[in-house]
Amino acid sequence: MFGAQRLMSEEEIQHLNLSLADFVSSWQAHGNPLTADFCILHRCVIVVAVDELQEAPSGCSIDKVFHLLQSQKEKYDLDFFQRTLVWLIHENDLCVLSRQEVQAGIDSGEIHPNSLAIHMLANRLGDLKNGGIALPLSESWIAPKLKFIHER
Repeated sequence: MFGAQRLMSEEEIQHLNLSLADFVSSWQAHGNPLTADFCILHRCVIVVAVDELQEAPSGCSIDKVFHLLQSQKEKYDLDFFQRTLVWLIHENDLCVLSRQEVQAGIDSGEIHPNSLAIHMLANRLGDLKNGGIALPLSESWIAPKLKFIHER
């Protein structure tokens, strides 16, 4: 899973859909085709999945995904590698926030421990399909770095 630092425009999404469709249709590891697919969620999260029971990706094949996404920085100023951001679902919309912005939201009462954050550490497509795309902020990777109001 890769999260952009901002929401993408429709043009950017269309471009990425085409680029990723082309990529996964010819993606290989050691000359063997990978059974893979992708989706773009909430206009800023890209999920690329491989069926490892068919063929596992190699380090070099994984590097190709990173290279494709890194090339979007030059084209569209999209950065999918800012791992300290939080993708928070707020009032049925997705917000991309820094840790400081999340903490300010907690301090003001706009963000709560049960606010939903995108689960960027999910490593199985089945987990995502079974409702695992979001989890309470208090259960997310950033929770230990935050001070929730009830802790004061």
